[in-house]
Amino acid sequence: MKFGTKQVFLPNFSIGLLRKPHLPPNFVQFIVPLNLNKLDLKDYLYHAYGVECLSVRSYIEQQKIQYSKPHLINKRLEWYRPRAIKKMTVELKEPFIYPEEPENLAPWGKDRVEQAEKTNREYQEGFSPDAKKKPSPVRSKLRDRMVYFESMQNSGKVQTESIEVEKELNV
Repeated sequence: MKFGTKQVFLPNFSIGLLRKPHLPPNFVQFIVPLNLNKLDLKDYLYHAYGVECLSVRSYIEQQKIQYSKPHLINKRLEWYRPRAIKKMTVELKEPFIYPEEPENLAPWGKDRVEQAEKTNREYQEGFSPDAKKKPSPVRSKLRDRMVYFESMQNSGKVQTESIEVEKELNV
C-alpha cells in the first residue's frame, strides 16, 4: 500500500506523545498500541495532522518481571511480566515545538483525581496488617462530633428537653 492511501476516519487507538528533551527538534517519540505498525503511524500523522514523516523507528520495551499482581485480593504468589510497551520515534520534515505544559490542570479534573487517589489510599490502609492497631477515621469523626455537641450543650445552644413529635388525634 502506498504512503498516504490508507484512510483513517475514526481511529480506534490512542497514541501518547512523550516529552523527550534529549531528542533533536525534528524527532518526536510516541507510545503506541502493540498492533500499530510504522506505515499506520505515518499515514495517521499525515491525514490527521498534516505532518510529513521522513522515517519511523520502533521498538518494543519489555517490562521488568514482577512478583504477584498487586491488584489481586487473594494473591497467589507467582512471577509475571506486565504487558510490553511499544514506542515509535518519528523523524519529521519540519522541526516540532512541544506545546507548553498547562499550569492550571482543573479543566482535566486534577482535583477529583487527587481526591480519588486519597480516598483509595485510605481504603487500602484499612486492609494493611497493622490496620487494627490504628484508630478508624470514622471513630475520630464521631469523637469530633461528640465533642462539638457537648460544647454546644454546655453553652446552652442545644435544647436537651424531650419534645413530643406525634400527637394523638381524635377522629
